[in-house]
Amino acid sequence: MPRRFDVAVVGGGAAGLAAAISAGRRGRTVVVCERLARSGKKILATGGGRCNLSNSGLSAACFTSTSPALVRAVLGRFGPEEVGGFFRGLGLELSAEGSRIFPATNQAASVLKVLELEVRRLGVAFEPGFEAVALEFDSSSARVVAGNGRRVEAGAVVLAAGGKAYPALGSNGSGYLLARRLGHRVVEPVPSAVPLLVRDRLCHLLQGQRLRAVVTATVGGRPVATAEGELLFAAYGLSGTAALDVSEGLSVALNREGRTDAAVRVDFVPFLARRALDSRLLKRLKAGWPAEDLTAGLLPEKFGPVVAATLSTLSGDPAATAGRLSDALKSWTLRVHGTRGWNESEFTCGGIDAREVDPMTLRSKFRDRLYLAGEILDVQGPRGGFNLGWAWASGAVAGLVE
Repeated sequence: MPRRFDVAVVGGGAAGLAAAISAGRRGRTVVVCERLARSGKKILATGGGRCNLSNSGLSAACFTSTSPALVRAVLGRFGPEEVGGFFRGLGLELSAEGSRIFPATNQAASVLKVLELEVRRLGVAFEPGFEAVALEFDSSSARVVAGNGRRVEAGAVVLAAGGKAYPALGSNGSGYLLARRLGHRVVEPVPSAVPLLVRDRLCHLLQGQRLRAVVTATVGGRPVATAEGELLFAAYGLSGTAALDVSEGLSVALNREGRTDAAVRVDFVPFLARRALDSRLLKRLKAGWPAEDLTAGLLPEKFGPVVAATLSTLSGDPAATAGRLSDALKSWTLRVHGTRGWNESEFTCGGIDAREVDPMTLRSKFRDRLYLAGEILDVQGPRGGFNLGWAWASGAVAGLVE
């Protein structure tokens, strides 16, 4: 017979470790069932290895979900102050960059280390290489079954198996199948915070170029998100923080809804108002500047051929030409035909329908002893520590196993 625990946590990522600590601190016996050889691999990769672990602006208004009420309830119990207190209580010093919270060491390894130390102190058991393929429930207990026949028996299960982003780091979407078999609906997962696929000569001409821009995502001509930040041109299309920050709505439209009318509008000169840019370009045109030099000092040199090619399609007096060129540079439209895949996606958009989970406890409405936490739920926030903040918060609440 397998050893019985009070709580079995499926998934050793951020939400799973928070749940294990939460349950262990209440005196429960806990086991973490992890598909990989060690827990927390995705934590080590977050924030470019620095781990942007939370955000002081963490609130329900920052998230999209099938149940905003659930997000409000969870963050009402375990909000940004509680997340900060949780890590300070583990001995981790924190630092802030604006609203973003990092470990003072600037090393994600420090975050994982203090979590592992607390898990060890609480006597949490760890089952590595445990590929959960089934969750079984009877009147008095639950069992987590691995593909190789291993079994763990527990009084309750916290399913924190993650989404589908970065499968090499532990999340491969297998948790969705476990939930579906128990009656849960899964909102189709699509990549989020992901580079965009664009077939346009501009991407070829500017390949490798980085610049600060304002990017607006549109679907059917309607704006769905706007972000300012770095835009990186690549052979396949667009990356950089500005592209990633507007990618969620585009990914839903393209990958879930099958839309073909997704695009981005790019303001290449956000530091100049439209009329100021008009005036600058008109002055240069009247002075006889070569077409390829018209944006010198305003845009990177790679833009020279782009501006020259654009200018070759324009005609008329200098004022009209300046106005039309200004329009192009302030609102350049690129059609988006897809996104990169899960290996380049920072987050998952979609997951288990959050309306099927009790907002106060994160207990499944279908199974009394099943709790859900983290990215496996249909709850997603923007970049900047929000999704990790949600992972800690939801894991801590689910781990209470009321």
